[in-house]
This record gives sequence, C-alpha cells and structure tokens, in this order.
Amino acid sequence: MSHTARILLLGSGELGREFVISAKRLGAYVVACDSYDDAPAMQLADAREVFSMLDGDKLREAAEKHRPDYIVPEIEAIRTSVLAELEEEGFTVVPSARAAQLTMNRDAIRDLAANDLGLVTSRYRYAKNFEEVQAAAQHTGLPCVIKPVMSSSGKGQSTVRDAAELEAAWAYACANMRGDRQRVIVEQFVDFDYEITLLTVRHKDGISFCPPIGHRQERGDYQESWQPTPMTDAAIARAQDMARTVVDDLG
Repeated sequence: MSHTARILLLGSGELGREFVISAKRLGAYVVACDSYDDAPAMQLADAREVFSMLDGDKLREAAEKHRPDYIVPEIEAIRTSVLAELEEEGFTVVPSARAAQLTMNRDAIRDLAANDLGLVTSRYRYAKNFEEVQAAAQHTGLPCVIKPVMSSSGKGQSTVRDAAELEAAWAYACANMRGDRQRVIVEQFVDFDYEITLLTVRHKDGISFCPPIGHRQERGDYQESWQPTPMTDAAIARAQDMARTVVDDLG
C-alpha cells in the first residue's frame, strides 16, 4: 500500500477479529466499531468506536471523524441508507453500499435472485403480522420454514409442519430477529440432501470461488461447518453459475 490505508470496520465480532488480523498484516490502520466495548475485533484494532450501527447519525459521525479509505460492513444490523449516502459523498464502501443493502436483508437479496435475476428459489412470501403469516403459509403450503428477514446463524428460524404451530413460529422469529424491522419470510420447505455456502469473490481480475462449505443445523440452530463438502462436478458448476450471476449484478 502506498500509504497506510484507514479502514472503518462496522461490526467487531469474531469474524471482524479475523478481518483485523489480515488487514493489519497488510499494514492497514483499523477502527473497529460495535454497540459494546471490548468486542473481539476491538482488542486488535488501532482504534474503536462504540455505538449502535442502526444509529445513522452516529455512523455518519464516525465516518466523518476518521475519514477512512474504506468502510467495511461486517454485521447485518446497519443503517445501510447512510452507507449509500456516504458512498455518494465519496467514501468507498466495500463491497458497495448497494451490495450491503441487498445482502444484509433476506427479502432484498431473495427478490433480486428470484425476480430480477430469474434464479430458481423455493416459493415464498413476506409477513409483518400473524394474519399475513397465515396467508403466506397458505401460499407456500405445509411444511414451511419461517425466519426473520434479518438474523444470523439460523436464529429465529423454525420449520412448521402443522397450522397450529404457526403462531409459536411467528413469535419465535420476532423474538430472535436483528435490526428494527418486524418482518419474516415464509418459504416452502425443501427436502434437500445438504446445505452449502459457496464463497464467491469478484475482483479486478474476474471471479474466484472457494471450495464449497457444508453446514449442519439442528432444529433451525447452526451446529457446524466443514470445507470442502463432497459435491458432484455438475452441482458445483451449477452453484458457481448462480453465484456468478448474483455477484456480477452486485458489482
């Protein structure tokens, strides 16, 4: 780096800590932000700011105070509209404010994939009250899966096999959602063989894929991951095609 790159990291959990380790190896100066002090990434960062990422005024204040070369969102619950404003004013958001807005909300990224990009997804509908949950379950059929549009590690997610379970699933999703939008996605249950994450990186030289990561959940709660997970060449190629379509659109 020709000068010491200054990074404003929004979210300072364990993933943020790993990010700080890598960034500091490259000689960057990192300001770690989170809603509580002494978060994991803060312990290794050069500076820290403690505030809620959903507080748009505080988010702007931190950006203007530190004037970072890069703003890196690490958690889901961020006032992404302020990221978009900052980007328009000349700040660099990595990967981009639009990508952050779309990927941090399940509804936005699902609509992009299903409606704009034409990728295959399960049947789904959104709901912001129990009556809408009931109507959505009629559309998807039972069993269905109910989860918050903003959450992490499977929290707030449950599989509903009988209409009598809908109300408890709605309450569980509301109690475990992140951010400040009371909204869930109700989706058709897919009896899949395995679940994967395909880390996909778009960069100046093209697109790179990491080997597929397998996951195991129990009762909607994340348990473990491993890499690589066994897949046929055809399945990997199909997954890469879908991932490439999404990241090309995100830019």
